Amino acid sequence: MRSMAVDGEQPEDADGAEMLPDEAAVLPERGESLDDADDDELLTTEEAAERLGIELD
Repeated sequence: MRSMAVDGEQPEDADGAEMLPDEAAVLPERGESLDDADDDELLTTEEAAERLGIELD
């Protein structure tokens, strides 16, 4: 059973033991994509919530 992170704590299985090999292989590539992204292309939490119609407290 997976546990969720609470109050900034990492879940017990945060080491990636349950991560599929293809997921693990993509992470470095995704990280590079984020590094290359223009900051203007990235959304803040508030902007993303507004676009999704989510009301933040």
